[in-house]
Amino acid sequence: MSERYKREIEEILQQASELGSSARASGPKRNFLKLVWLHAIQSVGGKTWSITPGRVMLAAVVLVLSALLVGAFGLGFAGLLGWAGLILFIIGYAMFFVRPTQVEKRWRGRAIDEEARPWWERFRRRTR
Repeated sequence: MSERYKREIEEILQQASELGSSARASGPKRNFLKLVWLHAIQSVGGKTWSITPGRVMLAAVVLVLSALLVGAFGLGFAGLLGWAGLILFIIGYAMFFVRPTQVEKRWRGRAIDEEARPWWERFRRRTR
């Protein structure tokens, strides 16, 4: 029995050393801008298109940046875009507090069911 364990441990160590040497040899080939782009695509995309606070704030930032760009060309509706972006940013920021994100609680890989409590009980519990 002990020979079998020794052989398995040696195989595991050999595989680990092969993985470690190949990871160091190849190195990170992606540049920073490509990683940022992939992260942005992943955060905007999703299985369902629901309105989340992050997406609302991202749209607000896009509006404000487009207002700056339009204002640089001297067009008249830059102020409208800027105000719309600012209002949208405030709405997105408020959405964080109105609808908190649902986090699934897990213990040892299994979901823990928690009873649903009214919002006033949750608020009262947090203020204590």
